[in-house]
Amino acid sequence: MRIIAVVGSNRRGNTYSMVEAACHGLSDSEVELLHLKDLNIESCDGCLTCDRTGSCHMKDDMEKILSRMKVADGFIFGTPARWSLLSGELKVFFDRLNPLALTQSLKGKKAIVLVVGQTEGDEAISIENTVTSVKYFCESAGIEIVDVLVADGCLEPNDLITKKPEILNKCKLSSKKLFQSL
Repeated sequence: MRIIAVVGSNRRGNTYSMVEAACHGLSDSEVELLHLKDLNIESCDGCLTCDRTGSCHMKDDMEKILSRMKVADGFIFGTPARWSLLSGELKVFFDRLNPLALTQSLKGKKAIVLVVGQTEGDEAISIENTVTSVKYFCESAGIEIVDVLVADGCLEPNDLITKKPEILNKCKLSSKKLFQSL
């Protein structure tokens, strides 16, 4: 099984820890971890060339990633909740997957979604809105979401490790659900 794990945060904090823990749950799979902060991915300029040609005119790291996304069996998408939305980094990444839309190259693939946010309890609606944002992308792309895991009440970069280590174990279990679904 080929899994691509995407960290949609510039920090190496809670989101990264969740995605990394999920990767550790996939020891029987070929896993590629993409930390978007380490990649050169330009914002989509909306030219619509990819709608006509199936490829993007931009020459950056997405050229190589697109081909790997096509052959992957599943995905792990991790993002912090920001203003009730997914991170800008993950949104740019999703936008740049548009060349795969016409060919429906992501249809039938499966994913887990990992979201971390600062709010807690009844105020965690902003985190749920972030989950919905990622769900909309997956629905549009034809990706089936196997599991969603939310970590709330995380303000400091290492809150999951110091205050909520049980969440990291749940990330491993979530990735096992992904593996079993493939």
